[in-house]
Amino acid sequence: MKKILAAMLTVLMLLTFLPLASPPARAVLNFSVKCTAGTVAYVGETFVWYVDDLQGSIGPSKYSFDIIKDDILIDDESYHTESSRMYTPTSPGRYKVWVNIFNNHTAYAEMSAEITVYAQTHKITKVEPLGPTSLKISWTSVPGATEYYLYRSTNKNSGWEFIKTIKGTSFSNTYLQAGTRYFYRMWYRRLGVWGPICPVVSGVPMAKTRITSITSPSARRIRMTWAKAAGASGYQVAMASRANGSYKSVRIVTGGTTAIFSGVRSGSTLFFKVRPYRRVYTTTYWGQYSAYRSVRVK
Repeated sequence: MKKILAAMLTVLMLLTFLPLASPPARAVLNFSVKCTAGTVAYVGETFVWYVDDLQGSIGPSKYSFDIIKDDILIDDESYHTESSRMYTPTSPGRYKVWVNIFNNHTAYAEMSAEITVYAQTHKITKVEPLGPTSLKISWTSVPGATEYYLYRSTNKNSGWEFIKTIKGTSFSNTYLQAGTRYFYRMWYRRLGVWGPICPVVSGVPMAKTRITSITSPSARRIRMTWAKAAGASGYQVAMASRANGSYKSVRIVTGGTTAIFSGVRSGSTLFFKVRPYRRVYTTTYWGQYSAYRSVRVK
């Protein structure tokens, strides 16, 4: 009987001290959460949240990256073995990722990281002809962007080819074919993060024309001619009452390089410019204006 009582007492003592010998239900792991975009990003950029400097691990670990936007949970993620999460925001706001780590089902930790996402403003602003075989492409600057990647095609939906990696905000694309329509699009790279594709913009290389003759052959009449511009399908004639005044379109000419004006006020001095244009389907592409020429009307 004494042996049985002694055995029972031993068991009770072991049960009493067992919790002190067991690992704690919760242990804080030493880690940090970082973002490849830093603390600022733009809509459409693809960045990565990741766990960094994980210490005290007894492995294996499982992770969940829950995403909160403007204090509202928008994505409650299940646990997985990847210690990072790729994300592409579709709207501006204040984003937070809440990372949970379960380690061997006994120890866990929690930590968050925030990033502010702004509206995307990156776009190609202009494609203008510099001559019969060249176009100048200009675009908006993205704060922090280190490289812009320009692509070109003669088909909006296919056939894209890489042109150049550029550090500035403009590029002159040469050795093109006059009168041919070219499409452009681009990406940028900022802090190792890829930005979205900007909207496609097109342009047509055209030569700049010049006024070769302008006279008033008879009372209240003007006759002018200009040089043919490679790549043009027509021309716009603009007129002003002063050399540096506001020029207004007065004639569209197709199939020729001559314009005659009748009924002009006698004794007036008028100033003219001409620019070529190219019509491709339903879109009109304009070239550069020529230097002005003036005439005094008889």
